[in-house]
Amino acid sequence: MRRLAPATLLLASVAFAGSPAPTARCHGPLSERLVAAAAAAPDAAQDDGTLYGVKRWRKPTERSYLWLKFPGLLACAYTGSASFREACHPIGEIASVKGIDAALSKWRKISNVRDMKPGDVVFWKPVRGTILGFKCPGHWHVGIFLGGDSTIDNDWWSGMPKKGTLERSCTAFAYGRRPPP
Repeated sequence: MRRLAPATLLLASVAFAGSPAPTARCHGPLSERLVAAAAAAPDAAQDDGTLYGVKRWRKPTERSYLWLKFPGLLACAYTGSASFREACHPIGEIASVKGIDAALSKWRKISNVRDMKPGDVVFWKPVRGTILGFKCPGHWHVGIFLGGDSTIDNDWWSGMPKKGTLERSCTAFAYGRRPPP
């Protein structure tokens, strides 16, 4: 039987103990890794609201709207945090859109929606209006831009990551943040 060197045993035990080992998902430009993590999020999300090991549904994400209770209505920042974690660029488990923006504050700000590129982080601002005859909830929102007109962000109604578009009800494009090359 072949004996392993102590350094090999130590590395194997550290990797086995749960330390993240580099994988193919951690190589390549951050923008591509963010697109891949975000695009896989709808299938990766668990029924309890966790995504990539991040608990997205917490007491502060619960809201009632139209007399219905939603466990993850305000979970968009946690969804973004989880996507960053899966893309091997963890920013922490951030609870607010302002927190996500602060974590990315050194990234180039994109003011024109036509200048968005896949992997950019998109921020929406609330607008006045109604949905189904009721006043819009009126809060900021964040997601990952996939390209074309597609995004992945937390769906208000299901509380789960969902493919969407840049244009939507109750919010308007505010700006994007571009990952460094």
